[in-house]
Amino acid sequence: AQKQNDRPQQIVLPVTAQGQYAVNKSPIEGTSVSALAAVLGPLASKEATLVISADAQASHQSVVNAMEAARRTGLSQITFATQSPEPSGS
Repeated sequence: AQKQNDRPQQIVLPVTAQGQYAVNKSPIEGTSVSALAAVLGPLASKEATLVISADAQASHQSVVNAMEAARRTGLSQITFATQSPEPSGS
């Protein structure tokens, strides 16, 4: 039997083209490393994996901020999922 705990095993962090973040579908106010770390901290555990899902148009700095927030909160397992731009009708 698998032990249940309150913390998720996977934390999904979408990054929009405008540099906005959400954690597990809940938008985050602010885009600073501190704002992200404040939300990620309570969810962090050694077993958790952070999935950074960055829009193709998101800035590199937005992704770097997400990685720094993860480091500050002890999230060492990070993976990336990409979002392709919508195909145009041409």
